[in-house]
Amino acid sequence: MISWCALALCVSVVLASNITVEQRILNLEEEYTLVVTPSIEFILQFVPNEDQAEFPSRLWVRSVGGDTSRPLLLTARTKTGATTWQLPYQSGSMLMSELERTLCWDGSPTDAVGAPSECEGAGSQRGFTLHLASACAAPLTVTLRAAPARDWLLGFQARTTVTATQTGPAVNYYDFIPGQNSVRLIVESEDEVCATISVQRYTCPLAETIEDIDLTTLRMTVMRSGAVQLSRSLYPMGFYVVSLVRPDDAACSGEPAPEDDWLLEAALWAHTDRPSPPATLRQKTFTLTVRASLSRAQYMVGAGVTVAVFLLFYAGFAALVLAQRWPACARLTAPRAVLADAHKSESGALSEGVSVTGVTAETGVTSVTGVTSVTGVTSDAGTPVRTARRRRGSDATFDSSDASDTDSEEESPAVTNDTITNNMIANPTASSSAANPTTSPGTPGNHGAASPPDRANGAVTEGDAIERSTVQEETSRPFGLPARLHVAALARRGRRVLRARSDRYLHTLYTVAVFYALPVLQFVAAFQVMLNISGSLDMCYYNFLCAHPAGGLSDFNHVFSNLGYLLLGALFMLQLQRRKRNRKRAPRHEEYGIPAHYGLLSSLGAAMMVVALLSASYHVCPNSLNFQFDTAFMYVLAVLCMVKIYQSRHPDINARAHATFGVLAVFIALVVWGVLGGGPLFWSVFTVLHVFTFLLLSLRIYYVGQFRLEKSSLAVAARGLRARPLYTPRLVMLLIANAANWGFAIYGLLTHAGDIATHLLNVLLCNTLLYIVFYVLMKLLHGERIRWYSWCFLAAAAACWVPALYFFTSGSTDWSATPARSRHRNHECRVLQFYDSHDLWHMLSAAALYFTFNVMLTWDDGLSAVKRTEIAVF
Repeated sequence: MISWCALALCVSVVLASNITVEQRILNLEEEYTLVVTPSIEFILQFVPNEDQAEFPSRLWVRSVGGDTSRPLLLTARTKTGATTWQLPYQSGSMLMSELERTLCWDGSPTDAVGAPSECEGAGSQRGFTLHLASACAAPLTVTLRAAPARDWLLGFQARTTVTATQTGPAVNYYDFIPGQNSVRLIVESEDEVCATISVQRYTCPLAETIEDIDLTTLRMTVMRSGAVQLSRSLYPMGFYVVSLVRPDDAACSGEPAPEDDWLLEAALWAHTDRPSPPATLRQKTFTLTVRASLSRAQYMVGAGVTVAVFLLFYAGFAALVLAQRWPACARLTAPRAVLADAHKSESGALSEGVSVTGVTAETGVTSVTGVTSVTGVTSDAGTPVRTARRRRGSDATFDSSDASDTDSEEESPAVTNDTITNNMIANPTASSSAANPTTSPGTPGNHGAASPPDRANGAVTEGDAIERSTVQEETSRPFGLPARLHVAALARRGRRVLRARSDRYLHTLYTVAVFYALPVLQFVAAFQVMLNISGSLDMCYYNFLCAHPAGGLSDFNHVFSNLGYLLLGALFMLQLQRRKRNRKRAPRHEEYGIPAHYGLLSSLGAAMMVVALLSASYHVCPNSLNFQFDTAFMYVLAVLCMVKIYQSRHPDINARAHATFGVLAVFIALVVWGVLGGGPLFWSVFTVLHVFTFLLLSLRIYYVGQFRLEKSSLAVAARGLRARPLYTPRLVMLLIANAANWGFAIYGLLTHAGDIATHLLNVLLCNTLLYIVFYVLMKLLHGERIRWYSWCFLAAAAACWVPALYFFTSGSTDWSATPARSRHRNHECRVLQFYDSHDLWHMLSAAALYFTFNVMLTWDDGLSAVKRTEIAVF
């Protein structure tokens, strides 16, 4: 634009042979009116007095007449350079005929004072020269005024009030105090007029237009508040703060500015003039404050206290391990379990790790668990029936799959796994007794083959009548389910099989984490580089009032506060390794207690460590494009917690690892769709999927994995729901969970929340907490004993979850809004002048997760000496 204006001026000089140039010496703080024509130009010299020379000059000019093709050209020349403007000029959709600019100061900051330059003359004086010229044939009336900018200096720890307009940006300057390495600039305003705050080096010329500011300077859009930390290394001679009011609020509100259809009016009403400026220009009042930034010692205190707090967990764990060597303490924490050695004499099969159940071909049921698979099916005559071996079907579901952790061969095509599972659930007592040869009826060599004498003679005894009525009652229930379920009926798989299934969660999680985290690290590193190069602070959604840079990070504290996830996740995995080692030294009897699932528990600790990495990566430059990095493994944690709770009482019919992570992949895809293209269509689809999926899952849980999305299963489930509830506590829990999920679905559908990632996280967290509360209540209702240390973990988890959720919902940023509106939620640091509410969420939620995992690890320790046939399923 400047070069075009200079070219137009040269052309006008060449074409006009009779140009008169008037030179005048004018005073500052006085207003002058001039008439400029193509034949009359002015060279005006403004000379300040001693008092005025201590400040830079601020020039105000207004013109009447002219247009953008033949403008009034103004060229201001100082000792440090020249700048050219034109009147009128375009500002948004308006044509402005007024401007106000601050000229570069001839004085030197403290750091720039040195030996005098050879270009300095004895007669040099401060001031500037203004050249006015016009190519418009009509005379232009120009009103101008120059005045010293006495309010341009910013004091340290002092509030400075400045006012900027659409045509006149406010310019202020701060010079670092000796020994000061960095400061924080705080911007506050009472109105919501959109503005841009630009921080510039001490150079000339100043960037005072939106076009120049958006290309070359450190900048941010502001409505009510803003902040940035500035270091002396980047601004060695101090810095300028330029406050510029934007022509509309589109950049701050995210809503496009309405366009004036002046072209249509010109066509209809013959109005050829462009929109004129409003009677009152947009203006905004700011309060600028320069405060001290944190010192190196404060950084060390903030980081050191955090490390010390989390290392206390390690110290507490070590102290408890050492305390168990003290007999009095050992009696309080020692497990009351039935060891495997105590029952070796009961059955030779148990000592071999084999459990065999043989039944007659009349019932057609066989159950085999253990290291070695043995299946015996006998005919009515007692002769064994050979069965063919088959491969596991690819369509086997998670509750009707094989009894192996590999694709090994199965037994008997005539007696399917579904039949086995259903009959074990329907008659757990018979299955349990058959597993022990010493308690099975008949001879040891042929379990169940012998018949009572009365039955052999054809007599019908009272026991036969009772048995037949029991069978009829069970077959009349939906899917043949018994009135009361016990863990023994759902824990028929061998220890090796359950361990392999559980370990798959950990191996799958490691694989997913590696392939997910590596691109994340590259992506956020590129964001940090782009932020440093472009200078746009709107790219990253920081809490600028509590963002402390360190090294190459612009927000070190929000990255560092994720350390708790890493340390406590590693500590939990260390606890699991110790417990596994103790179990290996003293193996438990397989018919007592809840089956252990250390692989799934280990995946919780590993997922917590991955959360630390991904959350830290997200906070390098948080925005809407990478928010899923922060929440992805939080979804994993919530889902794995629910799977672990369900697996405790349903070991054989639990979800497989690949199915669980497949569902999580769908969650991530939905979040990406919602963030990038959310709207009525997305929320309609999401609500239908949410409600339908949870209803299907509820039927699956209520009928203990026997429900299928088939016509026959739907008919059986409908008849069962119309009758008296089979499992009342389970039904009550599912009704409450469905009510909560329906509430979330309706809320999302009505509000179309822009933050779909947080909405989904709230849904999963709510369901997880509901399931934990339900599990504890059901244990108490069934008279199960919870050890005292589990109560301590539960109390500690609750004490951490309540404030953690409060700080999470309060928030300090909002990436679903514009950067300017997100800054409304920025707040000062709350702890150690280093951490804000989101940092506290990181630390408290890490502790809450750690205690919650310990609750799930220990809340069934009181059942270690209880037979599985006596442990209820809920």
